[in-house]
Amino acid sequence: MISRISLSACFAAAAACSSGMADRLEPTVSLPYADRFDRKALGDAWYPSGGHWTVQEGQLVSTGAHNAPLFLKAALPDDVVLEVDVRPQGRHVDAKVELMTDGLRHQSGYVFVLGGWDNTISTIARLDEHERGRVEKRPTTIRPGRDTHWRIEKQGGSLRWFVDGELYLEREDPNPLEGPGHDRFAFGNWKNHVAYDNLQIWPFDDAPSRGASTSTGTSVRP
Repeated sequence: MISRISLSACFAAAAACSSGMADRLEPTVSLPYADRFDRKALGDAWYPSGGHWTVQEGQLVSTGAHNAPLFLKAALPDDVVLEVDVRPQGRHVDAKVELMTDGLRHQSGYVFVLGGWDNTISTIARLDEHERGRVEKRPTTIRPGRDTHWRIEKQGGSLRWFVDGELYLEREDPNPLEGPGHDRFAFGNWKNHVAYDNLQIWPFDDAPSRGASTSTGTSVRP
């Protein structure tokens, strides 16, 4: 027979776990949002689910996250635009971001992978990087060590990914991921050394036209 003390301990542990999860999901910043990473620590706007995420020399750096994303604690609208500078290091490209996630788990939203699988595939995947119906680009046309500027637009089920001002990949989703449980952004990484910088996120209707982005909006301070 389970004692009352054991039951109480179980309930207490469950409550603590629930409280901790609520803390991780609670938004701490709003849109429009900008982060130049010009400080020494990640700050309260970010939830690292694991891996190795640091701020170094004015940029966000990962030297291996094993697909444990770094989640932004901001609730995204259904229609959203983001821009970010991506700087892969070494011979691998393999950079990724995740959009419309649950704020806790890898592959809980859309995954945008540039030069994955030893720079053989770029993809927009839904809920699974290895999804059978993922949209792919082969060859990737991305040179290892090349810095790139990304713009990702989501409007309803339309996803458009621009790299250095040119449309790179697009996807139509008849059942778009959005709303509670699919409203968070995250940086991702597998085993590569990659840096990210100058992140900006807007509601779709408030975003500047392509090529005319600014750094206005909520910005993290040291």
